[in-house]
Amino acid sequence: MTIADASHVRESDRIEGELRDLILNLQIEPGLSISEASLIKRYGWGRTPLREACQRLAEQSLLQIIPHHGVVITSLNVFDFTEIMEAMSMVIGPAASLACKHLNQDELHYLEETIERSDTAASVKDFTAVANQDYEFHHILAVATGNRYLCQFLLHLHQMATRFNLASWRRDNNAAFSLNEHRQIIDALQKGDDAKATNRMLVHIENARKRVMGTFQH
Repeated sequence: MTIADASHVRESDRIEGELRDLILNLQIEPGLSISEASLIKRYGWGRTPLREACQRLAEQSLLQIIPHHGVVITSLNVFDFTEIMEAMSMVIGPAASLACKHLNQDELHYLEETIERSDTAASVKDFTAVANQDYEFHHILAVATGNRYLCQFLLHLHQMATRFNLASWRRDNNAAFSLNEHRQIIDALQKGDDAKATNRMLVHIENARKRVMGTFQH
């Protein structure tokens, strides 16, 4: 790979990350149709790396590409969320058990730090920051499974769920229930109790499902 090629890859990766954050944090409205030209003008991105970034985000189900026009940001569809959570519930229990067996002290410390940062963000109603820390919490656990295929699948599901969780926290103006559940999960992990960690993670996912469904039924 040439230096120019490496620079180009880094540019498309940067744009992918920035656009993903805008989508996941609801800064670009779900369902919005937006042209390449408007994205380039608004964010100063290059056309070719933007197209590459959009291709990857389309593979992550965060947007749809409309040929010769631009992109449509994936809507917050309650049926999509139901399927996301069904898939999550099938793998999250065994994943929590694996993570419990593999987590080291540094990783447990990082988990605690996500709670501290979440508490700080929640105290000022910064639910975007709470959502970012929620993803980081589950990212640490996904990596700790030690299985790269399971990790990739879990992270994809958690990315898909992020916008729904954020919408729910904003509606309720409260994320305390989710943060308390994270604390309960960490407590089980610190004790090395994989059965309890599995159970608490399953309860956490089911409660998240109920909260979000309640949001979209109002």
